[in-house]
Amino acid sequence: MKNKIYILHENDEWVEPLRKELQAINAPFEEWHLGKRNVDHLDKPPYGIFYNRMSASSHTRGHRYAPEHTAVVLNWLEKNKRRVINNSRALNLEISKSLQYKELESFGIKTPKTIYCSNKESILKSANVFTKPFITKHNRGGKGLGVKLFNNKKELDSYVSSGNFEPSIDGITLLQDYIDANPKVIKRVEFVNSKFLYTVEVDASEGFELCPACPEDQNDIPQQQIAGEFCPTTGNKFKIVKNYKENKLTEKYENFIAANGIEIAGIEYITDKKGEIYTYDVNTNTNYNSQAEKVSEIKGMKSIAKFLKEELLLLSNIKTVA
Repeated sequence: MKNKIYILHENDEWVEPLRKELQAINAPFEEWHLGKRNVDHLDKPPYGIFYNRMSASSHTRGHRYAPEHTAVVLNWLEKNKRRVINNSRALNLEISKSLQYKELESFGIKTPKTIYCSNKESILKSANVFTKPFITKHNRGGKGLGVKLFNNKKELDSYVSSGNFEPSIDGITLLQDYIDANPKVIKRVEFVNSKFLYTVEVDASEGFELCPACPEDQNDIPQQQIAGEFCPTTGNKFKIVKNYKENKLTEKYENFIAANGIEIAGIEYITDKKGEIYTYDVNTNTNYNSQAEKVSEIKGMKSIAKFLKEELLLLSNIKTVA
């Protein structure tokens, strides 16, 4: 059987750009939609390159247990010595911001002050720690799930006791310092083959002042725009940063992802008014903004497709020699 690139995912729409790029370079591939597909673990997996694109937000598309299924599949692949890109360790970080932050900090990468809460009582009690505005977010997130800004504990009390409270799918809610940025932008650093690709800057000027206490018309603004949580495939507020200079931070990011089985990722950070940089999100299922890439020679999905094909050719050469 001919070696292939196997794409493990749960969202057909997000795979479409990669699908086109792989077809353009005649790279053989097959998609495994792990929200729908059963895998025979009693058999040996096929030979090839397995690219894990499982998302922490899969449950919002009706695929509640797709990450858990993916964990089983990745274990099966790794036990059988298959080449996996974004392995089981990467999946663990994708679906847990608490694990992300602990691991980032171990590499000297600063994250916002965060408290992890397992129930409403814990959320309300932990809020006493914050003396300035803070946000909530879901431990297993993506798409800005559960991200809301609070100016004080009274606002939080009102939200948590209301019918609008949104629990995290894994039961863990994060309380986190609100980072007041100036200018109000976030940066997302993209990596392919565990190496720096480019950095995109996102205009967050319309998202940073939102909170549950705002009038209803303001609450209609998509949640992913609150407090720096963004969907990179939509909107025209994205631009690729030319002559990006945060080389020391990039080096730390590269060390972090290389040590955690992450080969393709987008890492987001924000800079406060004092110039302090806080990293707050690691996306191993990264997507790219087509508007930003129109003015760039570097294309994210094209780079991924090229990397996957190179890895497939390398694997094929090894098998031929063996």
